[in-house]
Amino acid sequence: MPSPLVSIFLCNYNHARYLKQCFAGLQAQTYTNIEIVITDDGSTDGSQDIIRDYAARDSRFKQNYFQINKGVKEAFHEAAGRTRGDYLYGAASDDFIVNKDFFLKAVTALENDQRPAGFYGITGAFMAETEKLTGAMGTAAVEGYNTPLACFSGFLKCRHVITSPSCLWRRALFMKSGGEDFRSTIEKLGPRTDFFMNHAMGAQHGMIYEKTLFACQRMYHAKTNYSASLDLWKDAASYAEVEKQLRAITPPEYPEVEKDWLFWRAFWLNEAIVNSGHLK
Repeated sequence: MPSPLVSIFLCNYNHARYLKQCFAGLQAQTYTNIEIVITDDGSTDGSQDIIRDYAARDSRFKQNYFQINKGVKEAFHEAAGRTRGDYLYGAASDDFIVNKDFFLKAVTALENDQRPAGFYGITGAFMAETEKLTGAMGTAAVEGYNTPLACFSGFLKCRHVITSPSCLWRRALFMKSGGEDFRSTIEKLGPRTDFFMNHAMGAQHGMIYEKTLFACQRMYHAKTNYSASLDLWKDAASYAEVEKQLRAITPPEYPEVEKDWLFWRAFWLNEAIVNSGHLK
């Protein structure tokens, strides 16, 4: 089987305490033709020393450092722009891969089937404060290939969920769907950028799903991360923008699509209200 390059692009800002665990999951992969493209966004906690140490010992690390903190838009845009691989994995510096065969399974599946935009599985919800696994995300109608219609209708019914920490994409499709200019994509969609891109690509090309835990995403009780810092109205507005952008790509049509859009709006607006704390 060919051995195409997998590009991991990773942005970091003051997550020194998590970097070694993140890097260990990448270096443990049985699929070794990878590049780890890192942009450090002006960290002040010793992150840059850790990154330099790993890069000195592993030539697959391709690092760059901002002298000052420029924000997530600039960091993601810079890192994604330096990737070269046929496949793309967007890592967060506080998340970590737990399955050493993740990239091998993903590349093998995508090389054998040219239809889907990507490959994904289950992401564990790992609480930062307790260091415990408390749940899981990542679902599909069936294992194996899910058609664009299955991906899109399942998304609107909130039964088909693609999560970035356990997902590998065809780089060309990722870039076409918003990765070429991350600045403007994040400007429009904010913390829902990956939520939109993941499901837009699925709705256009379909996805391959394996019911396996591949990675963990750190979750925070405290409102310290980007998505948790929004207020109710901004959160609701970001979901409205996701709908606008999804409709613009002309996803699959089916008889009950508008009914499902209504359900989707109600589901995520309720989530926004609950997460905002306004019901307390």
